Amino acid sequence: MNSDFNYQWKNLPSPDLEYTEQRIVELLDYTNLRRDFFTGKYCLDAGCGTGRWTWAMIQMGAKVDSFDMSEEAVNACKRINPECYIMDIMALQPTQKYDFVLCWGVLHHLEDPMEGFRKLTTQVKHGGLLHIMVYHKDTQGIYEPVRKIWSNLSEEQKLALCQKYAKEGWGTVHGCWDAFNPRYNWSFHHNEVKRWFKEAGFKDVKLVKKHNINMIGRKE
Repeated sequence: MNSDFNYQWKNLPSPDLEYTEQRIVELLDYTNLRRDFFTGKYCLDAGCGTGRWTWAMIQMGAKVDSFDMSEEAVNACKRINPECYIMDIMALQPTQKYDFVLCWGVLHHLEDPMEGFRKLTTQVKHGGLLHIMVYHKDTQGIYEPVRKIWSNLSEEQKLALCQKYAKEGWGTVHGCWDAFNPRYNWSFHHNEVKRWFKEAGFKDVKLVKKHNINMIGRKE
């Protein structure tokens, strides 16, 4: 794993990652679910980071398993969810035990996003929901010039560049680092992602948000 992910989670806090009521509001908005949906549900936060969505689901009454590839992220998430562990999506074994699986901003950073998606589908019980967020093709062009030079920069240069873009309105320093740093930054059209769901046997597939593709479906 790129060690810069550990740097990001350890050294670049962000208001967007704090455990506050706003995370609950955001999660319900992104998923188009009601708060009471989560009561008593068994959920998986696949690629949890420091656990903002894990926290939100727990606050709404869910039992949550969480994992991430970053040791720093997992250590932080464990403070709010002991059921958090280091894991690669590609190492998932079929369980079909979760009522709700969330994978936020992870698949587009994998070498093979479609295979990662297939791994996630094996975690969802029949009648359960899968929600993913991936980059939309129309939103990523602005990041490409920096991505091309990123690997040649020192840590100090990377941080300075993120601080510069954050001041120019590109979001937080953490968010800029997250946009520039990963080795893979695939992007998709929402119709392409909807096809993934349907080919995997999901019904009631809905595009909830389009800027970044937030899509949810029910496993038959």
